[in-house]
Amino acid sequence: MAQYDILAKQLSDIEKAIHFYREHVELPSFFNALGPVNGKRVLDVGCGDGLYARLVAQRGAGQVVGTDSSSEMIRLAEAAEADQPLGVRYHVHDVATMPALGEFDLVIAVNVLHYADNRATLDGMCERISSNLVSGGRLLAYVGNADVDREAARDFGFIVDRPAELSEGDPFTVTIRTNPPASVQVHYWTATSLTRAVESAGFTRVGWEEMTHSSVSDDAAARLGRLLKNPPGLLLSAYKE
Repeated sequence: MAQYDILAKQLSDIEKAIHFYREHVELPSFFNALGPVNGKRVLDVGCGDGLYARLVAQRGAGQVVGTDSSSEMIRLAEAAEADQPLGVRYHVHDVATMPALGEFDLVIAVNVLHYADNRATLDGMCERISSNLVSGGRLLAYVGNADVDREAARDFGFIVDRPAELSEGDPFTVTIRTNPPASVQVHYWTATSLTRAVESAGFTRVGWEEMTHSSVSDDAAARLGRLLKNPPGLLLSAYKE
């Protein structure tokens, strides 16, 4: 994805800007929902610089493969693997068109599905994810929250520039407060439409995992409490039967 080829150059500043949210909300929520991964075969679609792929590998996954449409992000992921070998393999693929890369027990997709610009692309993403899962395999995905509290999100480094009236698939911009600002264009999808797209690809037991936060000061807990009523991202879980 061209916009992520550009953002790869700002990745260090982006990580600093969203560090508190990632450390205290994003990561603990994800891994609480994920549970044990010992011995599992894991595919990380839209893996970016490989952060989640590495974390899953460190938690004992038996095989980890990461894919991303940005060649620059894959370059960063491969550099991290070379620096600290964990056995993670990476490929440049767009999730909507990627081939079958193996038989995986788990697919993780962190901030991926909301890049679909129309229903056909969204359906294609879900179908390709399903094609890489074994029967009984699970999808765990962070997806953009259509009802995000924009003021609360701004307090944690996310500026959501979204018009009041949007149709599904319409684009809007999310900016991280770096210097210069780092912006990405995402697309508007409701939780209901995301659920239907996943179900159309053959998934069942579709649900929404709890968003939580780790131990923080009382002041931070109050701020996070407001944010978590409508956070920037939601955790979708589904199973392929």
